[in-house]
Amino acid sequence: MELAEPFAMTQPAISKHLKVLERAGLISRGRDAQRRPSRLEAKALGEVTDWLENYRRSLESSFERLDSLLEEMKAKEKKTKRRKR
Repeated sequence: MELAEPFAMTQPAISKHLKVLERAGLISRGRDAQRRPSRLEAKALGEVTDWLENYRRSLESSFERLDSLLEEMKAKEKKTKRRKR
């Protein structure tokens, strides 16, 4: 219940999210009587961070190429308009 309080989610929805994170290896869960404490797995989170950084760099490179292409297209369009005048 503690995890669900700050969010606009039900406790069962929080439990489902935690199960997904656990299956992905991003958290580990234990037992303490009625409680199920969860811990972040730093190594797994580091791997996710590395993957995201590589993906970010790849997207950034693609956007830079797109920007260059759009600039070329604008320049060609300006030349074409000038010639028509």
